Amino acid sequence: MKIRLNLKYVLAFLLLTMLAGLSHEMVHHVAGAAICGCWGYKTFNSFVLCSSCEGNPYSFWATIAGPAFTFGLMWFGWYQLRQPDHKNKQLGFALIFANFPINRIAFAFMGANDEQWVARQLYGDSQVAFWVTILLILICTVPPLTAAFLQIENRRRWLWFLGFFTLPFVFVILFAGLFLEEYLLLKLQFLSQPILGIPYLLVLVEVLCVVGYSLTKKFLYTSPATRSQPGGRLVQA
Repeated sequence: MKIRLNLKYVLAFLLLTMLAGLSHEMVHHVAGAAICGCWGYKTFNSFVLCSSCEGNPYSFWATIAGPAFTFGLMWFGWYQLRQPDHKNKQLGFALIFANFPINRIAFAFMGANDEQWVARQLYGDSQVAFWVTILLILICTVPPLTAAFLQIENRRRWLWFLGFFTLPFVFVILFAGLFLEEYLLLKLQFLSQPILGIPYLLVLVEVLCVVGYSLTKKFLYTSPATRSQPGGRLVQA
């Protein structure tokens, strides 16, 4: 699969990346409400359970739900890569990287992220649990990433892979983390009043991302390269 970048593709891909990140936190939020019977509070990159959920022995499942959803999308992307249809492959490739697996891997090595938090809640400050958690994360991320890497037919495959592996997360940190959350939501308190535990700013951004992706997702699909055969007939390369 040859990747052909243009502004339309980048826009569609970044909107998919935003939706993946927002959906991850939404799954936390909804799972917490289902377990605790009340709404907590969520931002662009964090969530808090409602105060009455303190002491609930099942509350850690709300934390597990986010990574489970994200890994599920990556594996669905891997499944799509295995399909013969070119559009399925391109969607699968985008899904794997739009869920920025670098976040799940890198922060786990630093002892952060949902997965390590759950490990500490269940097993305390255990080095065995720490490394088992990292192993499980690698089991969940390496197969889709390997499949995506092998699909790239561009020259300098490693550079293309590293770009898709790192840059979506950089975008999320700068745009969603620093601009939307730290500046607009927390500093300016712009549309910060919540509805069902979700600030109006997040509701607005999520709606815009859904609409924007619906209008631009077609740009993720590019026609496969063609080459000519004797007689002037064009075939897919």
